[in-house]
Order: sequence, then C-alpha cells, then structure tokens
Amino acid sequence: MAKSITKIKKYEKTREEQVESDTAEVREAVADNKEAILKGINLLQALNEGGTLDTASAFTKTKKEALENVVQEISKDRYTPLLENLPELIFLLGEIDVKALRDLSNRLNQGLEAMNADGPEQKTSIFDLAKALKDPEINRSITMLLQFLRGMGQK
Repeated sequence: MAKSITKIKKYEKTREEQVESDTAEVREAVADNKEAILKGINLLQALNEGGTLDTASAFTKTKKEALENVVQEISKDRYTPLLENLPELIFLLGEIDVKALRDLSNRLNQGLEAMNADGPEQKTSIFDLAKALKDPEINRSITMLLQFLRGMGQK
C-alpha cells in the first residue's frame, strides 16, 4: 500500500516573482487612477509651494506637543465665553439665508461704490431729498430700508 500524505507543502513565490506581481498590480492601479494621481500630485505641489506641506509635516511629527499646547491655550479663562457661545454661533450660521445675505452684500458694495464716486463733499438740501424720492432707485432703496426697520421692530 501507498504511504498516506501527511504534509502538504504550499507553493511559495520567490522574492522576484512576488516583486513582479506587486509591480504589475501597482501599474494597473496607476493606469486605472491616472487622473486622481495627477490631481494628487498637483495638490501636493501647491501645498509644498505654499509652505503648508512643511507645516503639516512638522505638526504630524510633533502632534502630541502641539495638541497639548492648543488644549492648554484654549483652557484659559479668556476663551470661556467663546467656547460657551460656539454651539449657538454654529446654529445661527445654519439659520442665515446665505443667498439673501449675498444679495444684500452685493447691494451694499454697489452703494459704497456709488457713494465714493460722487464724493463726500457734495451737500444735500431738503429739496434735493424731495426730488430724490422721485428717482425709482432711491425710492426702492428707501422702501427696502423702511421694510427692514419694520421687520426688525416686530416682536
């Protein structure tokens, strides 16, 4: 009778075969993700040019000491009101209508540009104000201001 098999020896790749297999796998991954890799390289280049990469590297190497310093600094009494109000501030930011705020900001900038263009030395009389109310743009602005004040004064 034949002898029973008691040991099964697994085929193990040689070091050269494993390196060749790994290299082929990496080449495939690079080919499949070419755009992402190039964008990553561009991002790293921009971070390096701005000095941010050095900062991030230094922070990573000394993160324990850096975090201890941040926690120690933020634990000071002068930051207590900020930390207490931070959640409310975050909720407030969530409630703000950003589109309306952007529109208001654009209108404020236009008003500032017009104000600077006319010059601050120009004087306005009561009759000038009465004539200005006939201008549709001024009338619209005054109406908006009055509506704003009404809305702000409501309980």
